[in-house]
Amino acid sequence: MKKLMMALAAALMLAACGKNDEPEQTPVAENLEITIPSDSIETHATVTFSFSDVNISEMTRATLADLNLTDVWVFDYVGDALKTTLHQTSSDTDFGTPSFSMEYGTHTLYFVASRGSDATTDTDAKTITWGTVRDTFWSTLEMTVSPSTATSQSVNLSRVVGRLKIIATDVVPETAAKFTITPSTWYYGLNYQTGEAVTSQSTPITVNIPSSYIGTTNLNVSVYTLSGSTQWTTNVTAALKTSDDTTLGSVPITDIPIQRNHITSYGGGILTSGRSITISSDDEWIEDTPMTW
Repeated sequence: MKKLMMALAAALMLAACGKNDEPEQTPVAENLEITIPSDSIETHATVTFSFSDVNISEMTRATLADLNLTDVWVFDYVGDALKTTLHQTSSDTDFGTPSFSMEYGTHTLYFVASRGSDATTDTDAKTITWGTVRDTFWSTLEMTVSPSTATSQSVNLSRVVGRLKIIATDVVPETAAKFTITPSTWYYGLNYQTGEAVTSQSTPITVNIPSSYIGTTNLNVSVYTLSGSTQWTTNVTAALKTSDDTTLGSVPITDIPIQRNHITSYGGGILTSGRSITISSDDEWIEDTPMTW
């Protein structure tokens, strides 16, 4: 009996050893999920814009440097949301070639280039307003950004200012120090989304007369205004003044037509009215027929 029990115990031990020698089975995973880090997924593209082809007339093109422009603004919208505002000045090494990251999707961009001074930007009102208006250009571009989007985009800008040129045919007297133009309507701002003129003022525009002009004739004064896409009219009073604002002579000019990319020219006497002058054309602008008062 004792021998039989020892034999059974030995058989059980062998069976257990044989079971432990069998290889373990690894269960097959079902519905396996692989997580990719979010920072490894491309969602943006860096795009560079250039303004090498500025439209200054029907037949003429120029660069920002040719036009002495000093500031560039870019406003990037996705729907109604402003994603990026970029401002460059002529002292920046990449002036005229703004570059920034844009998320994938459809964007509407607005571009402004100017050499006006004392600019104020209001992104709530969507405007830029200048203390002194000078040559200014605008454009808009809609584009879809994707992995296949070209990283370089060219933008064509068009002039959005009109220019009033007044030539006083009098001999500039020794006491003359200032030439003032006081308009009834004059626009100092631009809605950068629509390209239309905003912020009308009627304050005098003063140009100091250099001493070298004393005793000469045909004093030429040009002033700029933002202009909408359609022609409009304004009235102005042009005057020669002394340094203490004493008026030496003045003349009213009514119903002056103003249009973007056009020069409106007037010539005549301010101290002695009635003399006319022929005004030559500037090829960079569309100049209207010279007029006299």
